[in-house]
Amino acid sequence: MPDLADLPAGSRVFVDTNIFDLAYRAASLSCVAFLERVARGEVAAYVNVQVLSDLLHKLMLAEAVQKGYISTRNAQKLKEKLKNNRALATMLVEYQQQFEQTLAIGLRVLSINEQLLIDTHKERSTYGLMTGDSLHLGTMNRCRERRRVAPIRDLVTQDGDFAHITDLTIWEPSDVVQPIRPAQPVLS
Repeated sequence: MPDLADLPAGSRVFVDTNIFDLAYRAASLSCVAFLERVARGEVAAYVNVQVLSDLLHKLMLAEAVQKGYISTRNAQKLKEKLKNNRALATMLVEYQQQFEQTLAIGLRVLSINEQLLIDTHKERSTYGLMTGDSLHLGTMNRCRERRRVAPIRDLVTQDGDFAHITDLTIWEPSDVVQPIRPAQPVLS
């Protein structure tokens, strides 16, 4: 799989949630650099609503850990904390700001609708994918530009579940390390 750092300018890519997560946890400088390239308009980056929902979830958990409300990024633990103290939700605000900053870099959001949920059975059965990954591949396969189908064949991810799909080019960061700090904004 090609290294993310070698992604050519002008590329059209679908971006998986883990790339944002790696960048914001400072676990991959090539992911940070990639998002900066997206913000400068050098790369056309596509996501779907599921990627954005997953990102929002991860950012909220990361802030809760950073502020000491939970000790690990465990959704169930945060859910219990919120159940016992609803006011805690008002103290978690940075994740929303970071999420909105992410949207502002110029991501192109592909929709997920009822028909796509049905149609992506093809991706699930053909490639043996779980539902989330099939939705990613389904939105890539059905991407439209200027009212014409213009599939995206490049995927930026650290998820090995796509490696067996031969007509995709998987761009992967080669510099992933243990995080050196909790999730922080890397884009301004």
